[in-house]
Amino acid sequence: AKSRVYNSHVIIDSDGIVKSTYRKSHLFDVSIPNKVNLRESATTAPGEELVVCDSPIGRLGLSTCYDVRFPEMYVDLVQRGGAEILLVPSAFTVPTGKAHWHTLLTARAIENQCYVLAAAQVGKHNNKRKSYGHSLAVDPWGDIVADAGGYDGAGTMSTERYVEDEDAVSPVEVPSIILCDIDREKINSVRERIPIQQHRANAVIRFG
Repeated sequence: AKSRVYNSHVIIDSDGIVKSTYRKSHLFDVSIPNKVNLRESATTAPGEELVVCDSPIGRLGLSTCYDVRFPEMYVDLVQRGGAEILLVPSAFTVPTGKAHWHTLLTARAIENQCYVLAAAQVGKHNNKRKSYGHSLAVDPWGDIVADAGGYDGAGTMSTERYVEDEDAVSPVEVPSIILCDIDREKINSVRERIPIQQHRANAVIRFG
């Protein structure tokens, strides 16, 4: 059998110690005749474990890119793992990014009442592929508190950094760092006002 690698999300602390490693579980395989044939599983093996990690800013729930389309994973990270901040490093294509990126991340923040921090690749990889960009921070109420910009706008960054040119290597300056504050009291406040986690645990739902 052909050997495969794991797409790994690694947390390293301020002393350079590897604290946690998550192996991406949802792999992107799609085949549309005469259009696209992508098989991540051809070179990447799926992980089988959910991972949370304590940090100075709160308990982190680890995920990667395509995982964001599977909300049940994040429910488990929060409900069973106690995550307060969901991490989603990604490389969305420009079409799927424009259509779904902000919506998916905002939904994960709202339904889990967590911060969502999503670092995102941006720019042209080669003549056939570009990544959408828009590294985001979303708060537990669903407000976007930081957006590093990408192919369809500067986000919350200065418009002076934005290049309105579809052929540019990158539409924003790279590398780019964007910062936001994490307010753990806001997590508690939102969860107190709308106790989703408690209601989810108490609900009994089944097919009749």
